[in-house]
Amino acid sequence: KHVPSDQTMKLVTCVAMVAALTALACADADFDWLVTAGLTHASVQSNGATITIGNGLLTRVFTTKPAFGTIDYVLNASTPRGGEQSMFRSVHPEATVILDGIQYAIGGLQQTSTFLAFCDRSNFTLSADPNAFYYLNSSVSAPVAPFPWTPGSRGSPKELSWPPKGVHLAVAFAAPPSAIPAHKPVIVTLHYELYDGIPLLSKWMTIATSGSPVVVQACAVELFGANAYFGPYLSHGSFAPGSAYNGAASSAGPAPLLFAMTDQAHATQCYWMDDYPNSHDPAGLQDQGAVEPYLNCSYELGPGVHVTPAETFVSFRVLELVNDSPDLGRQSLARHRATQLLAPHTTENPIFFHATDVSEAGFKTAIDQMATVGFEMLIYSFGSGFNLETANPIYLNKIKNQVEYARSKGIEVGGYDLICLDRGHGGYGGNVGDQWDAVTDDGQLGADACFASGWYDKLYGLVTNFINVTGLAMLETDGPYGGGTCSSKNHTYHVALEDSVYQQTRKQGEFFATMRQYGMYVNQPDNYFYQGGSKTAMGYDESQYSLPRWNDLSISRMGMYDDLYTHLPTQGWMFVPIVDYHGGGPDAAFEPLSQHLDAYEWALAQYLGAGVAACYRGNILYDTDSTRAVVAKWVSFYKAHRQTLIMPVVHMRRPTMQSWDGWMHVNPQGLGSGGVEVGVAMLFNPTNEQLATNIHLPLYYTGLTDSALISIDSGNFTSMKLDRSQGVTLAMDMPPMSIHTVVVRRPPTEK
Repeated sequence: KHVPSDQTMKLVTCVAMVAALTALACADADFDWLVTAGLTHASVQSNGATITIGNGLLTRVFTTKPAFGTIDYVLNASTPRGGEQSMFRSVHPEATVILDGIQYAIGGLQQTSTFLAFCDRSNFTLSADPNAFYYLNSSVSAPVAPFPWTPGSRGSPKELSWPPKGVHLAVAFAAPPSAIPAHKPVIVTLHYELYDGIPLLSKWMTIATSGSPVVVQACAVELFGANAYFGPYLSHGSFAPGSAYNGAASSAGPAPLLFAMTDQAHATQCYWMDDYPNSHDPAGLQDQGAVEPYLNCSYELGPGVHVTPAETFVSFRVLELVNDSPDLGRQSLARHRATQLLAPHTTENPIFFHATDVSEAGFKTAIDQMATVGFEMLIYSFGSGFNLETANPIYLNKIKNQVEYARSKGIEVGGYDLICLDRGHGGYGGNVGDQWDAVTDDGQLGADACFASGWYDKLYGLVTNFINVTGLAMLETDGPYGGGTCSSKNHTYHVALEDSVYQQTRKQGEFFATMRQYGMYVNQPDNYFYQGGSKTAMGYDESQYSLPRWNDLSISRMGMYDDLYTHLPTQGWMFVPIVDYHGGGPDAAFEPLSQHLDAYEWALAQYLGAGVAACYRGNILYDTDSTRAVVAKWVSFYKAHRQTLIMPVVHMRRPTMQSWDGWMHVNPQGLGSGGVEVGVAMLFNPTNEQLATNIHLPLYYTGLTDSALISIDSGNFTSMKLDRSQGVTLAMDMPPMSIHTVVVRRPPTEK
């Protein structure tokens, strides 16, 4: 039943109601979820008036009366990290949509108080917006995988779950009585997913109709009024923490504890607004000094989707990860755990070689060398003459024979193609056809292809046929759809400019999901991870690989160190120009390899030791027995410690080229080793000086609590007691230009 607007609900019992529900699902966590896994499980509970979704680490409470909306959102941190903490500050609609020019709130819950500085539970009066989509029903199910994937494939951890374990809550809303006739058949559904063992919530929207078409001109999937610390310090009078006395500093304050992002590569956003303009007391005085961050997750353009009985609108997903500390390293580890959960295919980690000579002799030489040293995937590189966009049976048969030879050596084969960017009118990748080019706002043909045109069907047919005929196992799709608009009104999959970004993004996601169905590994220099993409470029500039070798290696290690805060080691690639790349000449290229063996070994060590795949691009992997031995040495090291090296890192010391630097991979569950190996550190002395120094190895995130077994440079394991900071100090003697490895095992006494 829809609640009239004049019916309000003074929640005198609200505090007791919320307390009762949250006591059932909320309490201080008695463990650190980043160290101990699998102790909490997500569930949904309902008593008719409220619905609670929680997992012991994060809890969101909704009321259904007088309307649907969030009335609490709780972080259940461990007691040392603050314990149970409410993020909730004020009531806002669960979402909003604009249909055919008319804006509707979803859920319709309102609070009568206009004072939004904090939530006063003793005077918490709620009402219903009569013009909002109102609560219809809810259902509970398990999460569903968006595409198939098998844990353990291509070196990924077998222990990962797919789909992720958790609970899915779907809440349906009907149009209000005041809606125009075309909108009355519309059903809006909000989806909430909470996962086991992590304070992570996903939220998205679907819109369906059984009537005439409607246009979704805009929508906000998440609107949430948060307390400060969970949101940013948008203050009016008070100083942000970390400010100088006058409020000025080089930083605006700590990062919000509520980390919100979307799962889309383009044209969606999660940003923080300021509730201050909307907040005042009954006398009209504004709340100077308050901090009132307000989260808005919405489309930057459109989406402009035409919803019909045959086509349902599916929004982007908001990913809300709630941190219990402003510490950058801890927040980074939490984000990596979320990626491993929702995009576990990104943990696949084949060691690949970008082959530039793919003649019959060149291909065979490359495959034979790869098999000898342990590389696992060959990619027909850009500039090699590889052509994915052909159905020529002679060419396909040639590739098929090469793929079969590689398979006989245990090696997968992939290829490079430029699929969208610069594939339009005048684009350097070759025009796919004027009829499929993106059209600019002023009606001109653009330099990119439109990925929601007939080009999608053409490319899809060519690629799937190529895979079926040749057995190709990997695609490097350079220039995927990059977020541009298209004003065409006669393309297959979009109506006009307003829905062109949404539909092109959707089709690119469908393409990658299809590649996953084929079991393909996908390199894509963009952020389509949640749609099936495997790996993108780390945050480098391609020009750095034209620098002299040692400058390249130094800058690349600096950048990679920083990038490992953002990406899992397996999410990004680096680059080793065995042959000249972008005009660096002989000072930049690593060939002849035997003459530059020290630099080549350093490259192998810093990239394999980071768990980061580099694009080793050239004709060969080694040119002498000595070179072969160095490559085999570091590939063997990688494979021996693979399950730890692909794990996130604890950052120890950023490279400056003036002293030692390094990082440590942490694997607290000991995946891949029966719980034994919990850490691998890489330490570098890039100076020309001998360094005799003490290095502290931080072991908290390995899960060890009392002692550790330590092996330095493949030496015997030694038992060491952990100090008060839960680490150990290593006395290191580091020769000039040296690389050192440290392996950490769990003692039998800690199992």
